[in-house]
Amino acid sequence: MSRMLSWSSVKGVSNRRLILQLIHEEGPISRAEIARSLKLSRPTVSRIVDVLEQANLIVCTGKSQPTGGRLGELYSFRDDAGFVLGLELGTREARLAIATLNGEIVWRAARTLLLDTPQSVLPELNSLVTDAMSHFVGKQITILSMGVAVPGVVHLTPDPGYVDAAKIFPGLNNRPLRDELQRLFGVPVAMDNDVNLAAIGECEFGCAQAYRNIVYFFAGRGVGAGIVLDGNLFRGGAEAAGEVGNMVVDRASLYEEVGPRGHLESLVSIDQLLAASHAPGNPHESIEAFCERAFTGDRQALEALRTMNEYLAIAIINLAAVIDPEIVVLGGDLAELPHAEALFLQPVEQLIRRHVSDSLQLCLSQLQGDAALYGAMQAAIGIVFDAAGSPDFQPGDSLNTLTESEDIAV
Repeated sequence: MSRMLSWSSVKGVSNRRLILQLIHEEGPISRAEIARSLKLSRPTVSRIVDVLEQANLIVCTGKSQPTGGRLGELYSFRDDAGFVLGLELGTREARLAIATLNGEIVWRAARTLLLDTPQSVLPELNSLVTDAMSHFVGKQITILSMGVAVPGVVHLTPDPGYVDAAKIFPGLNNRPLRDELQRLFGVPVAMDNDVNLAAIGECEFGCAQAYRNIVYFFAGRGVGAGIVLDGNLFRGGAEAAGEVGNMVVDRASLYEEVGPRGHLESLVSIDQLLAASHAPGNPHESIEAFCERAFTGDRQALEALRTMNEYLAIAIINLAAVIDPEIVVLGGDLAELPHAEALFLQPVEQLIRRHVSDSLQLCLSQLQGDAALYGAMQAAIGIVFDAAGSPDFQPGDSLNTLTESEDIAV
């Protein structure tokens, strides 16, 4: 796993948070090595290491190699200090994972949820989490935090975790969903747009681990982009950066009324392939069958894909010109379709090459449909690190835990 990206901002990060993160990433590591790496004084490092060890977040795992002086103790991160719960409210199904603080999944589940009305949301989520926790009844497992990926705009201000523009699940709209979930489950909750968290997932666990400036381009029933600049998620002034489905890519559309779907989204979403597969005279029963036919050379199918790929290429070229990313990751439902590399990645790559830098990398999502789920896990891990890294945190402080399914109630 790569260096942990900040789900929020790196500004104002405490020395305690930095030391905990360094031990997590580089351990086993000595106090002297920590002091040198972070340019901190030895007394400061020793004091913070003692606090983290007393809090059972790190453990001494040995001695350093002899160099003629006193042997230093080596510290490692305790990934068994607790667990996090990641939840993605996907357009086709919700995915849940319980993972260690190192991101190792110990349990996962998937289920279709009914989130069309405001009244259905909390009971549906409660049932999903309760069922997951029921597998651990009688076992020592502590959920320290939750991360939730939502297919809508999630605001940070003035009401953190307030959701709107969730077109697929109207029941999520116009409500302080994060606060509701924190009250429901009794643990801290990190919440963000699903495409933003998919970008974080690819940075932490997928094909973008070696990069600090990335665009995650999601193409599914909706279209969007998660943008990471210099290792931090970019949100924009209205916290709606990455709504690339609203891009206008031809002059005629300037004079058209904006519908429920953005202009680019109406041209490159998976729904366009579904419509093409059901066109008169076209016998394909599913998008998957449609792609199989295109792969074998069917002219109608290839023509529909060519048009979609041209608009995808235009969007990526424009994003590259403005943002100058090191890598663009194609994700969403598109990345999971049969022969996605041959039908989408390679044609788009050919179309963009004359217009973008040779250094720009283009790849399919390595995590595919799990990208947002891994990002939600990472957001939850970040909450634990932020809490433990707070100057006010003391050994024995509770991070708010959920240990039994009976603790979950509407």
